[in-house]
Amino acid sequence: MRRHGSPSPEKTRKEQEREDFSLKQVIGAFTGLPRVLRLVWSTSSLLTITMGLLSLLQGFTPAISVLITKMVIDSVVLGFRIHRVSPIFLPVGLQLGISLVSNLLSTLSNITQQLLQERVGNKIQLMVLEKANTLDLAFFENSEFYDKLREAADQSTYKPVSMISQTFSLIQTIITLASMLIILLQLAWWLAIIALVVPIPSFISSSRYGWMGYQRMRRQSPERRLMQYFNMIMTTDTPNKEIKLFTLGNLFTQRFRTLSEKFYQETKELVTRRYLMNFVWTSLTIAANSAIYLYVALQAVFGRISLGSLTLYTQTAVQVGQNFQALLNGIANTYENNLYVNNVFEFLEYKPRILSPVTPTPFATAPEQRGLDIEFRNVSFTYPGKNPETQAALKHVSFTVKAGESIALVGRNGAGKTTIVKLLTRLYDPDDGDILIGGRNIKEYDLQELRNQIGVIFQDYMTYHLNARENIGVGNVEKMEDHDLIVSAAGKSGASTVIERLDKGYDTMLGKWFKEGTQLSGGEWQKVALARAFIRDARILILDEPTSALDAQAEYDIFAQFRVLTEGKTAIFISHRFSTVRLADRIFVIENGAIREEGSHEELMTLNGRYAELFNLQAEAYR
Repeated sequence: MRRHGSPSPEKTRKEQEREDFSLKQVIGAFTGLPRVLRLVWSTSSLLTITMGLLSLLQGFTPAISVLITKMVIDSVVLGFRIHRVSPIFLPVGLQLGISLVSNLLSTLSNITQQLLQERVGNKIQLMVLEKANTLDLAFFENSEFYDKLREAADQSTYKPVSMISQTFSLIQTIITLASMLIILLQLAWWLAIIALVVPIPSFISSSRYGWMGYQRMRRQSPERRLMQYFNMIMTTDTPNKEIKLFTLGNLFTQRFRTLSEKFYQETKELVTRRYLMNFVWTSLTIAANSAIYLYVALQAVFGRISLGSLTLYTQTAVQVGQNFQALLNGIANTYENNLYVNNVFEFLEYKPRILSPVTPTPFATAPEQRGLDIEFRNVSFTYPGKNPETQAALKHVSFTVKAGESIALVGRNGAGKTTIVKLLTRLYDPDDGDILIGGRNIKEYDLQELRNQIGVIFQDYMTYHLNARENIGVGNVEKMEDHDLIVSAAGKSGASTVIERLDKGYDTMLGKWFKEGTQLSGGEWQKVALARAFIRDARILILDEPTSALDAQAEYDIFAQFRVLTEGKTAIFISHRFSTVRLADRIFVIENGAIREEGSHEELMTLNGRYAELFNLQAEAYR
């Protein structure tokens, strides 16, 4: 129970958001400009230069415009005096010209910014994808990583170009402000001081609320991802069957509604306070401008300045205030954008921990040996965030698989079977012990070459919404255009009978996400996924329960064919069906992260241990 008078968590959070803000951070935001400029420049130097030049030219047009306006007014007055219209034509023509030039510069600037924004947005999205492609599997099993990934992806499309555009606009504004100040100082220096001082409170307020908005975004990121998750499962085909059968739609829709309402209320609170404060400070600016108007008007009434000068100085005074306000707002916006752009760079700074050695060892290529030896030496591993004392996935595991031998891993879910496969393929590295392939530690091999030697189909295989040929070809991207090889792989997995009866055969789009797509059954998808293992010219082949959706006979037939097709290669398969497990040369029984029993089917049945118990339990279910 909270003690009387102690602050609520909500109040504490709000106070923290305010206390963490400092004006020093606003100035510090400009230290991040060089790397953003390098990024934008590397995307298109021509568009970047064009945007900069257009901003510079636009900086001079306001001062020229007000000077021409003075000429127009004075020429009108002169025309009244001499009863002729000829003095009016030149300044009006100049006014038309500067207006057209200003409009053209603004149009070209908008075109340039839009094109550059598109290019930079696409480039950053590619950089995010390329970085994600280099990172270890452990990153993708961490919620904080997903928050950073979402923040980087969401802000990448426009923030960097906006930041550079605002920087150019700041230069443009400084040029305009300086030229206006020169004009205004000719009337009274203290008018310039007033015009410069009044916008400062609004700038401080805007920067402060920008910081608070950024902190709120960071805090909301996990729950906003949850909203995206609810949206995804409600709008895609795979979960739709279960959602309808269990009538989960209202549950997920209500949770989405609850989160969206929560975010709306928080946004409403921040936005209302921000813009009400902005109203207060801009009202002060308006009042100051009115006072300046009054002073300049009185100078005209007393005959101290001409009617044209009245227009010149009033417009100049307003322009000084507005441009200084724009300058401060630009600084505040640059600061706020820098907060968001930092998310992109922070994500791009992630470094993979599992790397290839500087000088990798090549795999031995003895022509008479199609398989590779595998050895685990006292290997232990605990997944990140788990307690190694009580939640270790593997504990001091040691075993050897000879080249060309087939082994099966059996045990309960969570026993450590798939973890062995993940360690063998270096999706993770062990905490202790060594893993050897071909007599060398797998850390000595190039990472890509290591994975090229191993063909794996997991239980949670992907169903790509691509055509049938590409769905198989992803198993060996370099041979994706080899139609004969794809057909051969489909024949080995049994997928050929599925694909050949489709309307467009191997060119048929699979899945229902895209036009003319065809949905397959679970068993048919599994045969397509299995073909990926057969198309891969790997010396080690692993099937990690990829046939769970097939009936017992179909699974047995595939594993029997798998043994024939992998003759001479090292094969590992994981299955809960003992009728297929017995096809292996040796069987490892995994329990609680350790190998409890090892041997052939006959040896383990004679041992009458855990394997025999599990086998008899399953056999009893079929009697």
